[in-house]
Amino acid sequence: MIVDALSVGSGRRVSSRDSIGCGPRTVAGVIERHGVPCRIKRAEDVLSARARIRGFEHLAISAMTMDLPATRSITALWRRTHARGRIIVGGPIASSPHDVLKEIRPDVLVIGEGEATLDELLLAGFLEENIDRASIAGIGYMHGNSPIVTEPRAFLSAADISTRYPPSHARIVDYPAYQASRVYVEAVRGCSNFRRTSLTLPDGRKCSDCGNCDSDDAHERLDCPENIPPGCGFCSVPAVWGSPRSRFQQSIVDEVRELLNLGVHRIVLEAPGFLDYMRGGEPLTDPCQPPANLEALTKLLKELTSLPQLPEGTAHLSIENLKACLFTDEVADVFSRYLGDAAPNIGIETGSEHHMRQIGKCGSPQDVVRAVKIAKAHGMSPYVYFIYGLPGESSATVEESVNLMRQLDEAGAARIIMYGFRALPGSAFEKFQEPNMRDPGGEQLRTAANHINRRKKESYIGRVIRGIAGEPSWSRHGYTMVYPLGEGPLMTIRGGYSPGVIVNVKVTEVLSATLLGGVVLSEGNNP
Repeated sequence: MIVDALSVGSGRRVSSRDSIGCGPRTVAGVIERHGVPCRIKRAEDVLSARARIRGFEHLAISAMTMDLPATRSITALWRRTHARGRIIVGGPIASSPHDVLKEIRPDVLVIGEGEATLDELLLAGFLEENIDRASIAGIGYMHGNSPIVTEPRAFLSAADISTRYPPSHARIVDYPAYQASRVYVEAVRGCSNFRRTSLTLPDGRKCSDCGNCDSDDAHERLDCPENIPPGCGFCSVPAVWGSPRSRFQQSIVDEVRELLNLGVHRIVLEAPGFLDYMRGGEPLTDPCQPPANLEALTKLLKELTSLPQLPEGTAHLSIENLKACLFTDEVADVFSRYLGDAAPNIGIETGSEHHMRQIGKCGSPQDVVRAVKIAKAHGMSPYVYFIYGLPGESSATVEESVNLMRQLDEAGAARIIMYGFRALPGSAFEKFQEPNMRDPGGEQLRTAANHINRRKKESYIGRVIRGIAGEPSWSRHGYTMVYPLGEGPLMTIRGGYSPGVIVNVKVTEVLSATLLGGVVLSEGNNP
């Protein structure tokens, strides 16, 4: 049994409930490659006893740092019902291996990229017998009361990711309401931002201005004499997953084709920065140079949007994360040609250029404003996200962020997304204190974002939006959640609808800054 505990926290996802990440399916792909039957279960279903755990011999859990409470509960439940059988834990949660090992005590903690490690474990007979775990790179385990972490495993090549370890497409059917969910397909692994924070870290480390981060030598940018993790200070991607490696085009197309044929309607091409796709040689450690690879992007999107469900209008393809410094009119032309009403997500985190430099962010606030204007001019609906409570935040940076939100609103941003800072293991900011929800700066930023978002939602009243019925509403008894078949808002409608049913919804009310209410005008595949 593979448990998808990603973003479940203590046991229940409260946001992005329509998202299905690619990690658990990647784990399933390796296991299936060895002829071992497996199934994926949501953590919520396991903890609420909606998913049976008897009948399975072994347990694998994919989780993030925030999911430690749920991971602890799942392993405790498993041990109460299974006297034997292996427990494997992996995913971003493994970025703090010693703590997780002491807390969870799995048979193996897979650290970093898991495909080759899991492959080697299965080849060695880990599920059937005791093996010499010390000889396996990239894992952790307990020896008595002492946590043991073996040497790191080298990052996988693009060829390995593309052809040797393809994710399982068949296991998508294990997810409830998968037909209405955003199903993520990995396009790029790793991030190209190898700049570093200039803020003094809690342990006293500080940038010495050695110049490596701005070097013309891609390999030199990998090295930091002060051992400060690369990338934006709040992010662990470059340190944990390395520089970008792009999956081969055919690998992506084959996976998307199979998912669409199984009834998936919403595909998201996953990447820390989608415009890193096939951009430059390896290692790619400059976030803004060379420019995006227009030829590779065009070929990929052209072939994907030629799959029959896309031109028929029964499925939708989208991308998310972009670096503003790479987003140009030429890129926008490609996106508008193949993705139509795309809603690219552009991270800015703070509206202060000085603060951006401090946290290690590339580009500038005006780069983001420019990118939003370009996207809007090409018929797109760009989202921009900020983070409150970041180290280095002050009343001045908060004011600059609020002012920039207004500029972005006028420039055409469809939504302002606000996250709270989390101290992630493996990031430069892992030892910084997380913000209090009542912090005045955070309240000011959230209020400004909610005001903009709610006003934008009011413009939807009276419009008809094509969507996919998903799960029953938590907060409104007798209502069903509807996710847009395309770019648009989350909606709720009266009545019970089976997951995957296409409905045309007339928006009648704004329920919150993130939710609209509506009535169904018609059902079926026709717009």
